[in-house]
Amino acid sequence: MVLSLLTVPLTLNYLGAERYGIWLTISSLIGLLAFTDLGVGSGLLNALSRELALRNAVGAKTQIASAAMILCLVAITFGVAFALLYPLIPWATVFQAKSSIAISEVGPAVGAWLACFLVSLPLSVGVQTRLARQEGYLVHITAAAGNLAAVFALLLVLHAQLPLPALVLAMAGPPVIASAVNCWVLFSPDASSLRSNLGAADLRIGTQLLRTGSLFVLLQFAMAMAFTSDTLVLTHVLGPQAVAEYGVASRLFLIPAGIIGTVLSPLWPAYGDAIARGDVAWARRTLTRSIIGICTIAVPIAVLLIIGGQRLIRIWVGDSVSPPPALLACFGLWTIFSAVGSAVAMLLNGAGEIRIQAIAAIAMALANLALSIWLTFQIGVAGVMVGTLVAYLTLVLGPMSIYVPIVLRRLTERGQRSLASVSM
Repeated sequence: MVLSLLTVPLTLNYLGAERYGIWLTISSLIGLLAFTDLGVGSGLLNALSRELALRNAVGAKTQIASAAMILCLVAITFGVAFALLYPLIPWATVFQAKSSIAISEVGPAVGAWLACFLVSLPLSVGVQTRLARQEGYLVHITAAAGNLAAVFALLLVLHAQLPLPALVLAMAGPPVIASAVNCWVLFSPDASSLRSNLGAADLRIGTQLLRTGSLFVLLQFAMAMAFTSDTLVLTHVLGPQAVAEYGVASRLFLIPAGIIGTVLSPLWPAYGDAIARGDVAWARRTLTRSIIGICTIAVPIAVLLIIGGQRLIRIWVGDSVSPPPALLACFGLWTIFSAVGSAVAMLLNGAGEIRIQAIAAIAMALANLALSIWLTFQIGVAGVMVGTLVAYLTLVLGPMSIYVPIVLRRLTERGQRSLASVSM
């Protein structure tokens, strides 16, 4: 998180507001591509958590190999499709690039970022395996090493005065290399009981992962649309300068978001493990504690950043970008609301309750897009976040507050029936 904050003034001063806004928009487009793994990664996390809870090593190896096979095929397919479409897309028009240097750089920059993303797809099997084994700390250590290497690469690019595509490779490439190292360590012949190869892949298991992952695809795509369409709206309504204001504010609020994500992410496989063993009482207690605990983190930090955000940004990046107070207030509220929603989502993910989340996320994405466009015309750059807040409260948090007790009651009754059958 610290390194991410340090890179903002470096890249903003080097690129300028227009090219920095283009860079943030490219990052948002890559976020929209999270659905390209067809939900296989998330499906693998659930399936692998269950296999490990039941001590089924053979089944776990088959799940890993099948997921790797599917993701390799997906990466190759999307890579070929992008190569064919690349010369047909007017990149400068899509990103509203005006200067000659931005026009010449935007297409290659998109290609560089997409290449790193596609290479990372099959490598994500290693991350999901670590999470299923409840070794999230190793995932974070690997990610930290990749980010540290990315900052050194960024400094080299800035020193050599290289163009935007080189900067993209410097920031996106080292994390991919770190992910590859994680896979090598995890699946090396002498290190892992889960070592497997593509020859162990099972087409039936792969199809099952795709079927389970289809709901994750809907959920991921809808959430990506909801949370990354803001930069696209700002690009076309207000221009890259507004994207830069939005991007700097969002990076500031990555501090609480990163802490919250770090705390909550291990709960997904832990819930799956507990539910597989019938320990619903633990899941119920942990949900309550996680919501209370995460609010004690999110609320104070959000309030401090709302009050002192403009001063911090002035110290951080200077006067070239100055997000309005209304935008900072919206990001603060979003930090609190999304923290609660993330705590609830971990339970629903671990329980395999994806359909209701996908429906709610699709409704939110559509409402958010419409509200963000209208409100941006009405009140400016803060409009995109107001639209996000209204859509999230009414279409995600509201329905989930009703549905979660139903899920917990259903899981409790299922556990009681299992105990009764064992007794008989």
